[in-house]
Amino acid sequence: MQRPDTAGGYYRPELDVLRFFAFFMVFLSHVVPGDEAFFGQLHVPRAAADLIIGMAAGGAFGVDLFFALSSFLITTLLLRERSECGAIDVPSFYVRRILRIWPLYFVFLFIAVPLLRYALPDEHMPLKYIVAFALLSGNWACAAWGYPHSVASPLWSVSIEEQFYLTLPLAIRHVPAKSLLYLTVGAICLAPLLRAILIQNFSQGGFAAYVFTPCRADALAFGVLCAILVRKAGIWNLIGMHRIWLVLTASILGIAILWITYMPYRLFMSALHGLEYTVLALFYACVLLIAVTPGRFPNRVFCNQILMRLGRVAYGTYLLHYICINAILFVLLRYTTLSPAATYLGGPLLGVAGAVALASISWHIFERPLIERAQMYKY
Repeated sequence: MQRPDTAGGYYRPELDVLRFFAFFMVFLSHVVPGDEAFFGQLHVPRAAADLIIGMAAGGAFGVDLFFALSSFLITTLLLRERSECGAIDVPSFYVRRILRIWPLYFVFLFIAVPLLRYALPDEHMPLKYIVAFALLSGNWACAAWGYPHSVASPLWSVSIEEQFYLTLPLAIRHVPAKSLLYLTVGAICLAPLLRAILIQNFSQGGFAAYVFTPCRADALAFGVLCAILVRKAGIWNLIGMHRIWLVLTASILGIAILWITYMPYRLFMSALHGLEYTVLALFYACVLLIAVTPGRFPNRVFCNQILMRLGRVAYGTYLLHYICINAILFVLLRYTTLSPAATYLGGPLLGVAGAVALASISWHIFERPLIERAQMYKY
């Protein structure tokens, strides 16, 4: 299903549903304990605990789904603009992205994070991190100094997306279509090579491979490739839904095998030297193409109204969920007598519910008016 927005633009509700799943994966990776003893207290069998821990840890790769979705949408918009207008208005593109991303991002970084140090005893965001995140290079700061002990640590992925937004319109404006395709394929091939070099030659190479921008280029490139394919006169419609089912089944089996093979505790260091990132990115590309391909199955699964609404506020939920979860856990641990198991099960659920509520308020009061203002800068 595709429909224009109020300004005659481009809106794919399926992408909102996938955004929700991307956030949910990241959420699980942040809140599911990696301690088998925790699951032992709940009388969960060892094998089941290992499976839960491994699958939740694999949820950290939900950021790759965010990357693929963002690159697909932005590439589609830029290709449409170039096709319909003959050129790309790069300054207007930057203004649209600034109005969409920066307001909530900088309110969170400059107001919420400094205030939280007075409310949460463990909150610590040194000035050098704040400067790096303000310059949209938080991922490079994390690679150099490690994650800050702060609710702002997940913002490293926003830095990667912003760096991508800075370069993509210039590439599409100045690079011929065939060369753009070659560059995309080259990025998909180069990213696993860079990860292998880092993982094999540096003690912290696995972590660096997780946060370095070039090492995450394959997920971004697959999103670009999907946008190019969709623009090629419905290439996936010609394949037929039965073959898409085969691709989906094979992809799910592949990702399940990878997660189980590396669970638990081997999220960043593996014998494949980071090749699992590329396999995951390919899986996400298949799901993305299935989601945007017309048909009864995609419309039923990827146009669920509740999931669409949750996905629409996924950006705000992603920024706010760490705050809400840590705040509620702090209150439960300090002021209640709940068991640790009950606290660490109920706290995240209450936290994410609070994050969704705050993100929804932010969407209607703060973000949506800015997005509507950004429509003034549409081509």
